[in-house]
Amino acid sequence: MKIILISLTALTFVLFTGACFAVGDDAVQAERIKQQLMSPGRDQYDAVKDPGRKPLEVIRFFGIKDGMTVLDIYTGAGYNTEILSAAVGPSGLVYAQNYHYVLQLINGARHQAMLARLAKNRLPNVRYMVVNPEDMPFENSVDMVYWGFNMHDIYNSDKAYIGEAGVQLFLQGMYRALKPGGVLGVSDHVGEEGYDNVKFHRLEPRIMKEMLVKAGFKIDATSDLLGNPNDDHSQSIYADGLRYKTDRILIRAFKPE
Repeated sequence: MKIILISLTALTFVLFTGACFAVGDDAVQAERIKQQLMSPGRDQYDAVKDPGRKPLEVIRFFGIKDGMTVLDIYTGAGYNTEILSAAVGPSGLVYAQNYHYVLQLINGARHQAMLARLAKNRLPNVRYMVVNPEDMPFENSVDMVYWGFNMHDIYNSDKAYIGEAGVQLFLQGMYRALKPGGVLGVSDHVGEEGYDNVKFHRLEPRIMKEMLVKAGFKIDATSDLLGNPNDDHSQSIYADGLRYKTDRILIRAFKPE
């Protein structure tokens, strides 16, 4: 495996090729997240997502605590990474992962946006890496993995990682990374049988759960915290008036001890 390290001020960018809620109490962590949401240097599109993403409530549901080591799978431009950075605090650590295909996607725009987000050591507890899931350098070492709004992309894809086999490669990498008892948090857009979920960029919750169980995870809880009863699943997630307002599911699972 070839490893290229690129130093960006205090940030180390790692490129692999080939290959509950408290800081003493909830209020302290909540205030830290609130301040991060107002932080200069956030991506210009982040604030548009905030109302529909309910970052504070999602952090609580997944039980992310101060001092945790968290792996953010397919960070994209880094929206979730920024929230996770505030959630774990200065004593915690966030590994933000993109896979190599992201370097080509939209001419690398998401990768460049992530680098801009991290410029000048804005998020000192974040380590960004571009590495394919089978090559992630973690084994029984992270407390929590978050996979946000990407399982449907892999399952429905005809590029890079494809279908259920592609999803399982990702999940196997996450399973290896987690400590025994560690938590996997998944969020995604709800699809429904009978609709064109590939075209609509959605996935049935039943399929999500089946794939998690097949990978060895135990499902602990699900939530409709990000649900939208007015979304009948019959349109694309990018439809007018629906973007950032889709019916979404949260799934909390864990790696058995």
